[in-house]
Amino acid sequence: MARKDDGHPPIVGNDGTVFRCPMCKAILPHVNVPTFPFCSDRCRLMDLNNWIDGKYTVSRPVDPTDQLENMPQREDQDPGARGPSGPKRFGE
Repeated sequence: MARKDDGHPPIVGNDGTVFRCPMCKAILPHVNVPTFPFCSDRCRLMDLNNWIDGKYTVSRPVDPTDQLENMPQREDQDPGARGPSGPKRFGE
């Protein structure tokens, strides 16, 4: 892709952000690329293959309480209340 006369990459985002493909680092021509954030189906499939092959990992196992700590409490709910018999478990 051609550069502007000032040597800077072209602006493709509404706020002036330049988007690069996470696989090949090519500058995307615009944000409406059907394979966004990848530049092509090839790069999209390469990324998917990396997930399938286990090349990408999550930093630690997901703990079910992770999201509960950040949830806002309702004003009418006691933060310690879990209902009459405590929390329900799978299969109960």
